[in-house]
Amino acid sequence: MADYKLIGKDYTTTDLRAKVTGRAKYSEDFRAEGMVFMKLLLSPMPHARVRGVDTSAALAMPGVEGILTADDLPLAEAPNEAGLTNEPVYEGEPILAVAAVDEQTASDAIELITLDLEPLPFVLDPLDSLRPDGPNARLEGNTMRGRELGTIKWTEAELAELDAGRLPMTGEFAAEWSHGDVEAGLAAADLPSVAGASAARDSQLHGLLGKRKGLRLRVDTEHGAHRGRGRPLGRCGAGERGSGRRVLRRRVR
Repeated sequence: MADYKLIGKDYTTTDLRAKVTGRAKYSEDFRAEGMVFMKLLLSPMPHARVRGVDTSAALAMPGVEGILTADDLPLAEAPNEAGLTNEPVYEGEPILAVAAVDEQTASDAIELITLDLEPLPFVLDPLDSLRPDGPNARLEGNTMRGRELGTIKWTEAELAELDAGRLPMTGEFAAEWSHGDVEAGLAAADLPSVAGASAARDSQLHGLLGKRKGLRLRVDTEHGAHRGRGRPLGRCGAGERGSGRRVLRRRVR
């Protein structure tokens, strides 16, 4: 057996004694001159417009150094996002920030701020956004066309296909790709039967089978088995916190 220095042997890490005795220093333990602590006021709604903010009581508190809002930051046009917003598009998106001399003061100041929010339509299931009367998670639309926001809605006939478990090929899509003889390619591929399976995720054209652990897929390069259509889905609200991106759906037959 090889004479290893550490493998298979007991040893003491260099920071062990400092950690168990409480002498170890972490980032929370360091202070700098003029340092302040920040707390964020987060949106309690999945989609809303900030009509007004009353920060007078918070600013009057001893120890509060300042309050930053979206109006103090450079404007970011959708779908880009700034650090703070006047139109939160998911529950928990930061609306303003409070800086204070310590963490407790910043937390107390947050509780004294009054928000006037106008509720806006939101979507929990991105598929609902494709319905003619379905809400969009953004006022500017429910999908991306290249680098621009846009809106796509499907007809009731197309949605009936979707409800029946079939991907309606007549529906409008934000992206399409096609190549080769799919049936011949799948017949020659090392692919287990996944008939009827589907997956919904971020707008990436690759890796939709990644969640199937242990799945081996050999693509037939002769036939180039690779075809699909990207389904535009709206940005999620409270049902998918922080995802903030369109989704494409691909069916595997």
